[in-house]
Amino acid sequence: MPGWLVVTCVRDQDRPNAMDNPMSLAREDYAACCCAIQNLCLSLHSQGIATKWTTGAVNFDERFAEAVGFSRDKEYTVGTIWFGKAVQKAQPPAKKLGIEKVLKKVE
Repeated sequence: MPGWLVVTCVRDQDRPNAMDNPMSLAREDYAACCCAIQNLCLSLHSQGIATKWTTGAVNFDERFAEAVGFSRDKEYTVGTIWFGKAVQKAQPPAKKLGIEKVLKKVE
């Protein structure tokens, strides 16, 4: 793993439990961070750089923020992206169902 990037999101200081509300801005911010990570991974892939987005336990260890250099009081980890040159080209998984089996047309 030649490199890694930690992605964080700013905490809602006024509403610490805002993620519990499905309509909160905190949920929107988290979703936006996730979309940004996916777009970054797709962009890197288009340039021949392999990625793995991880949300393993180390990301949420209380010592992680200090080791990486951010304040747990102000931000939280969304995930870590490992990136580098792929040793081999990944094969997509075999499709189990055709689109006609999973798409329903509503008129």
